[in-house]
Amino acid sequence: MDDYKGIDFLDKLYKNLYTSDEVQHTKENNDKRRETLQKYMDRLEKVHKKADTDTKKELIESLYYDKYVIKKENINDAENRELIINGQKKSLKMWLDYLSDENTIYPTWAKYWAFQGMLKMGTYDDIKGIYTKRNSKTISPFVECNPEIVAKCIESIIKLVHDEKIENEITKNDSFSKIYTIYEKKYKSNIIEKSDSNEGIWIKYNKGNKEDAIKLCKSLENKNTGWCTASEEVAIKQLCGPYETEDGGDFYVYYTKDKNDKYTLPRIAIRLNGNYEIGEIRGINKGQNLEEDLINVLLSKLKKMTFISKENIDYNIEIVNNLIKLNKIGQKTQNKENLTDEEIENLYTMRYGFGWTQDPKVEKILKMRNALDDYNSIEDRNIKINMIMSNHLPISSITDKEIMIETVHRRGIMLKYAGEELKKDKELVLEAVKQDGHAFIYIDENLKSDIEIILNAIRKYPDAIKYTSEELKNNKEFMLEVVKQNEHTIRFFSDELKQDKEIIMQAVIKDPIILFSLDSNLRKDKEFMLEVIKNNKRAIKFIDKELKQDKEFMEVIGLNEEKEKTK
Repeated sequence: MDDYKGIDFLDKLYKNLYTSDEVQHTKENNDKRRETLQKYMDRLEKVHKKADTDTKKELIESLYYDKYVIKKENINDAENRELIINGQKKSLKMWLDYLSDENTIYPTWAKYWAFQGMLKMGTYDDIKGIYTKRNSKTISPFVECNPEIVAKCIESIIKLVHDEKIENEITKNDSFSKIYTIYEKKYKSNIIEKSDSNEGIWIKYNKGNKEDAIKLCKSLENKNTGWCTASEEVAIKQLCGPYETEDGGDFYVYYTKDKNDKYTLPRIAIRLNGNYEIGEIRGINKGQNLEEDLINVLLSKLKKMTFISKENIDYNIEIVNNLIKLNKIGQKTQNKENLTDEEIENLYTMRYGFGWTQDPKVEKILKMRNALDDYNSIEDRNIKINMIMSNHLPISSITDKEIMIETVHRRGIMLKYAGEELKKDKELVLEAVKQDGHAFIYIDENLKSDIEIILNAIRKYPDAIKYTSEELKNNKEFMLEVVKQNEHTIRFFSDELKQDKEIIMQAVIKDPIILFSLDSNLRKDKEFMLEVIKNNKRAIKFIDKELKQDKEFMEVIGLNEEKEKTK
């Protein structure tokens, strides 16, 4: 659980956080301000931990993309719109992957602070030496997610929030952007020394030994590994706990020779959980992946770690063996040799490597190949579907209706890969939006006024109502049905319909928190609030302060509650 000093820090920094819909959703009647915010942090952590499948992760990612990635209408460069959007999605995903990674050990409030701060950072101004402020028309990708820099930023803010001193002049009033820039400049100012050889030595840092943890941290200083262990606080937690195990675990680093012929260049890290399990393996390649020419060094080390449980060692050796197979795929691609169906499937669908991102070699190989040609070379129906779901094929490239129906049945958003003619097919479209309302974005314009499709889409994706015709949006009977399907669609209604008490009542009875986004006078309206409370007791906590002073009204609520108890 996060500490309350961190929660208080967020509350002071983000004035509107407490009253936001997201936070109020987690509030119970007797919760105090701190408890409410803490519950929201706990809920954020749970949501990301529960995303334990690709489908769940992609659903969460799509919600973040909808909220933070630039919209097409804000991009003037029509020719490069998709490149700009994909660039932002890719860079945002790096942050989501890293901050939700099970090995990222910071308190949730600190991760929230870093993520929200990153969202405000635009492009770097070389002249001023700062990041510009990001806005809805910023076309650049989000700032790079470098774990070592992020760890330094978070370590600093945690210490400052707990009134501890730090070496530099940073204060807790400084923005994440400013702190990130300070550490990034320091990081980039160091010359990355490359090793002429892969010959090296393994050094073990002992669990529970704080001195070893500090030695480990010092050995990584100015080495640009990108490892969060370069933060002293992280290194101590990893070796001494509390982390995944109460007393931490041993830490092994493989160092190769520097220009002075000394073994000081860290290349591989192996962190243990307790005595018999490997917690993580990291390299210094992109996303903390292993360098290709060090695969055999790691394999040899793993085979010697006989004290690790067989199941755990076998799991890690399998990852190494898959990297060896990936190298073979790369060689065959370079030599223009045909790949087997299994190799094609693995290349497009498998997660390779030890890093918190996909091994960078995958992207290099894919750039040398034609994804649609690979897809068309496959006969197996399941492999074809898996390839579509891997998100590597060109948009609107699949013309086989039966395959697309089966694909959208598994993941509705995959409708984007259906050919333009298939996007006019109501049977296919309906199957897609039933599975995921976000698929509504990709359907043919003529189907965006189809009532059956709209109502199915908005159940999971209230934004779908934005894309319907003005005629339907102004049709009260239809919009009443819409709000019954999903109460949160009301935020997209016309100003006139937002004043219609019949429609409002349908929405707030289902979720009283919607009252905060409507005319504030509604929360003072005795008759209206009485009706809402009669249908949903949770609405009591949303009564306006002025109305709470009305003894007669509060007595009526009390009487109604007593009647409910005696029924």
